[in-house]
Amino acid sequence: MSHFTDFHPASFPGLSLNGYQGSAKDRFDLVIDDCNNAGRDPATVNALAVAWGIVLTTFTNSTDVLFGLVRPSYSDVQPCTLRFQPEDSVTTALNQGKDIINAPDKTPQSTGKFHNILVIQKDGEESFEPKVDTCPLQLHCRIQPGAIVIQAIFDGENLVPELLRIILFQLRHVYTSIIHNPETAIADVQGSSPESIEKILQWNAETPPQRVERLAHHLIEERCREQPLAPAISAWDGTLTFGELDEEASKIAARLVASGVGPDQFVGLLMEKSMWTTVAIFAVLKAGGCFYLLDASQPAKRLAVMCRKAQPRLVLASAKHEALAEKLDVPIWVLPRDLETGELPATESQQLATVHPHNIMYAGFTSGSTGEPKGFAMDHTAFASGLTNYAQQLSLSPQSRVLQYASYAFIVSLTDQLAPLTQGACICVPSEQQLQNDLLGAIRHHEANWLKLTPSVLRLLDPGEISGLKTLVMVGEPMAATELAKWQHSGVNLLSLYGMSENSKGCSYGSRNEPGCDVRQFKRPICATPWVVSPHDPDILMPIGAEGELLLEGPCLSRGYMDNPEQNRMTFLHDPAWLKQVRPNSNSRLLRTGDLVKYNPQDGTLHLLGRKGTGLVKIRGQRIELAEIEHHLCPQFNTHEPAVVDVVVPSDDTAQNPLLVAFVPIGNQQPTLQRDGVIEGLFASPTEDFRQKARNALSKLHQALPSFMVPPAIVATVALPQTATGKLNRRVLREEASKLSRKDLLAYISHNSVHQDPTTAQETLLQTVCSQVLNLPLATVGMQANFFDLGGNSITARELVTNCRQSGLYIAVADIFRASSLLRLAECHQNVDTSVPDEAYDPFKVVRDEFLANLPAPLTVDQIEDAFPTLEEQHTLASTHMLDYHLYELKGHVDLLQLHRACQAVVDKHTILRSIFIPFREDILQVVLRRIDVPFTVHPSGDQSAESWAKSFCEAELQKNYHADEPRVEFKLVQDAPDHFILIIRLLHAQYDAISLQKLVSDLWAQYDNQEAHIESDFSAYARACFRQRTPEAYEFWGNLLQDSQVTPVPFPTVPVVGEKNVGFVREMSLPTPPAGITMATVIKVAWATVLQEWTGSSDVVFGQLTTARSLLLPGINEVLGPCINTIPVRVQGTLKSETPHELLHAVQSQHAESIGFETIGWNDILGNCTKWPSGTKPGSAVLFQNYNKSVRTEFGQLSCQKSTQFFNLPPEDIVWLLVFPTSTTALFEIDASNSILRKNEVDVLLDRFCEVLGEVCSTK
Repeated sequence: MSHFTDFHPASFPGLSLNGYQGSAKDRFDLVIDDCNNAGRDPATVNALAVAWGIVLTTFTNSTDVLFGLVRPSYSDVQPCTLRFQPEDSVTTALNQGKDIINAPDKTPQSTGKFHNILVIQKDGEESFEPKVDTCPLQLHCRIQPGAIVIQAIFDGENLVPELLRIILFQLRHVYTSIIHNPETAIADVQGSSPESIEKILQWNAETPPQRVERLAHHLIEERCREQPLAPAISAWDGTLTFGELDEEASKIAARLVASGVGPDQFVGLLMEKSMWTTVAIFAVLKAGGCFYLLDASQPAKRLAVMCRKAQPRLVLASAKHEALAEKLDVPIWVLPRDLETGELPATESQQLATVHPHNIMYAGFTSGSTGEPKGFAMDHTAFASGLTNYAQQLSLSPQSRVLQYASYAFIVSLTDQLAPLTQGACICVPSEQQLQNDLLGAIRHHEANWLKLTPSVLRLLDPGEISGLKTLVMVGEPMAATELAKWQHSGVNLLSLYGMSENSKGCSYGSRNEPGCDVRQFKRPICATPWVVSPHDPDILMPIGAEGELLLEGPCLSRGYMDNPEQNRMTFLHDPAWLKQVRPNSNSRLLRTGDLVKYNPQDGTLHLLGRKGTGLVKIRGQRIELAEIEHHLCPQFNTHEPAVVDVVVPSDDTAQNPLLVAFVPIGNQQPTLQRDGVIEGLFASPTEDFRQKARNALSKLHQALPSFMVPPAIVATVALPQTATGKLNRRVLREEASKLSRKDLLAYISHNSVHQDPTTAQETLLQTVCSQVLNLPLATVGMQANFFDLGGNSITARELVTNCRQSGLYIAVADIFRASSLLRLAECHQNVDTSVPDEAYDPFKVVRDEFLANLPAPLTVDQIEDAFPTLEEQHTLASTHMLDYHLYELKGHVDLLQLHRACQAVVDKHTILRSIFIPFREDILQVVLRRIDVPFTVHPSGDQSAESWAKSFCEAELQKNYHADEPRVEFKLVQDAPDHFILIIRLLHAQYDAISLQKLVSDLWAQYDNQEAHIESDFSAYARACFRQRTPEAYEFWGNLLQDSQVTPVPFPTVPVVGEKNVGFVREMSLPTPPAGITMATVIKVAWATVLQEWTGSSDVVFGQLTTARSLLLPGINEVLGPCINTIPVRVQGTLKSETPHELLHAVQSQHAESIGFETIGWNDILGNCTKWPSGTKPGSAVLFQNYNKSVRTEFGQLSCQKSTQFFNLPPEDIVWLLVFPTSTTALFEIDASNSILRKNEVDVLLDRFCEVLGEVCSTK
């Protein structure tokens, strides 16, 4: 449709047309009357189409534009594809439009392909009405002499009428501009129309920010005088009333003045969370000075940089951080010790300094692009302005008890201490240990009723456990709808606060009390005037409804950055041209926020869209300058290209949590871009040498940057992808890295060690909770792993502690940081109640509860009976989505209604048949539905036999792709005679094994005969019993058996093939009789081991055996319906030549007998816990001896049922399978694998030798 390469137009209106049922009935008219050439100049049509294209690119923020164009000369709606670059001239755009309009695409087009259609007619042309009912927006333009009359027909339910009016005004503005100024740049005509500017000015005039010339400490002192006995601080280390706060602060302030502190002179504060931090802040302000907070968790080098920039008179430190303060090369006072011992300067006749509102109040430090933190100064006026409105909107009152949660590293912690005090509220200050380990207990202890938290932290709390909470303010990031819903019915006032450090107290807020509310919608700013400008040029004011960068104007802005004129020039604007036009006498200063927003056309509120560019990102609610990280990272690697850092969402992170990732180019070749967009060869394989360099680099970064700025992953790339112009292509880098799992990303830091499963109840609980918190599949969380290597951080560490304690495992956040592994962390638990018997402990409860709390649509909780992780063999089967078809021949009269009822009844009885399989946290869960309506259909076979019809149907079905996340059990009955049928039963391969298939048919006919089928245990009970078998004894058995062993590879080389598929080679022969006391399964394993020994030359061979894992002490274990199978290792050490056949047979049979108690332990479980085999090792070959009758025949009355055949679609296997199916007199010997492994001539030799050895072994006396 487009003549452009890489053409990706955005849709307008932005709604899906698939199944679109809307109707364009609303109308709006507009006249463009500034058209001297309209009606005479043929270029008018072109100019109108180009103007509409420019309007679309403005409102979609896309350079590519597609719309439907209708002209009387066209036979149908034609696609108009345009591409606009902001720097291109209007003349260039007009030439582009002329070429397309004069040579339309002749391919017939459906109007349903277009989101909007432009119809252009001139006076005198034949009137026509195109059939465009399926298009949500149509513009009908009639060109008349001196005017263009436009009628918009639109779907008012999907397109806001106010927005459409703005768009039409914009169309008039753009058209007029390009007619009169064709040489101007496209960007210059994208600015707001006069009507849009008028509306913006009206909104901004309604709530002008009020400048308040007050001192912050004077506002607090007023409260101290008004309510001296009211609580001001409730801290872990003491409480103070407002009167006591004023008294303590005044003592310190006088001594600060005596030491020379005065206006615009900084005092650093290096203290842990304590009531003395707030006292010290108040004291510095009283003394006339200004302050900044130093967070002791940050590297000393970074703190020293802050001190160098601020040039403090001194640093007030706590005794705990005195040693750290001494490294800053600044005079220090230790509070409250030095105050109590009288070591501070005398205070006689000291007068507090005179301070003005324009003096500096505090400094803040944020991430900087030069490798150092940026310091900015905030004056008293900026803090005091808008303070009343801030308190009103956020329900901050004298009755509020405000939890001081935020770290001192973040500016929000200042507001959380000072703003409440100005309103007479009480600050609640738990210890850092309380906040880390028992946030709920801290809230309860201090009776906090006003919280400001990030959504990540809020996940730790349950609204039902907090009484008295009145206001909850969410900051830093949007909250997920599922988490928000928990709080919307709690009676708490839910608010979101959006802002940036350089604008004091936050910018805007939004109410989140209504279910379904838009979490990115915010009210008008609290104390600022908002403007939206082009993301590319702040001198262009964007129209209402168009995306742009938010600028803030008002008295709450920072003074600017310390000693950084270049950064000030880039961040703060002075009277842009558009502002001079609307306000000629303006002398304003505006902050470029870097945030992308758009005005809501109905009321002027703001819709937050994201960040502009890639240089500044948010991680866990904190703004981070990527360049600062890159500045410190690059010197650690001697590469031809500099390392880069970006934000990646790992492929296995269902919660979509962003991860900082560093990319280091270690080659010099560009990766290959395939036609389908796939990048080949971008990432290098991790090596131990690179891992060592990466770990050293991280160590250096931790010395220079705060922990939240240190990327947990450093990935080696062959090179960095580039755009066509040779620039770094960050988009491709992010997209390709997001295809990697968290484990893959972290593999460049540490080698994946041998997986170790839990061996105690405490370890099992820790593993389960850890997998839940980190959104990882249970099988990937080994006890040898470190929590942070698995992807944990300080936030998820707190969540881990909270969830563990709720389940009775008592650990602390400090334990997580100290413990080298989860195994060591589990040893930190105390007072764990182990009185509950193992059978009462549900190992899947945490996983199930987490899944139920995050159900994928359209599932609902009331539909689900149970949910638990699939077993290892079942996981493999479920991941293939493989469907099997089993055919049974029925002879005799069939009661169709009765058979339908029996099919439904047998599915109702067995949980496995009501199960679907859903990926969750990188695992696959078996989700049991309470009820499914079983499909049952009857089909006449026509002129075919019933069997031919059924086979044709099944072969066609095998070509289709089905997923396992929907019920797939189905019954079809094919009839070719009154008493002859073929019954087709469709099952997922993950729902059954050969034994349970017989059970299914048996139960089906029992139900048909109105017999009650009794079930003692279902598959969910079996799965839980298997999990409990993962004991130290089991791992010890397999460890001893496989000590110093290696898996024996198959003797066939792998060759590439076109159309890889599974193939099988079959040999039939008489089944020999095994020696006395020896089972046929043992004989087969010894014979296969002998063949492998001869092919490989090794007397010690290891292969797999698919076993029927039904030896558990579970009631009715043999009647359980489900895949009760497992692949376990078989080790044969010795040959028929080195030992007698009798000794070898008995050794292998004894091994099997001893393994029965541990046969449910999965192959990968054994691999990770009991061997030193490389990760991912599979059995080179495996055997299956199916020693039960495959033929199923049931008779009752005049009806008989006989198994006919079955249809599978097995995926290619890289394991060579030896399958043995005995009958009454013979046996079928089959070797299966991928056709890339098996070739007939080699398999013939192998089968010949196997059958020969089998005969030799069975002839042993």
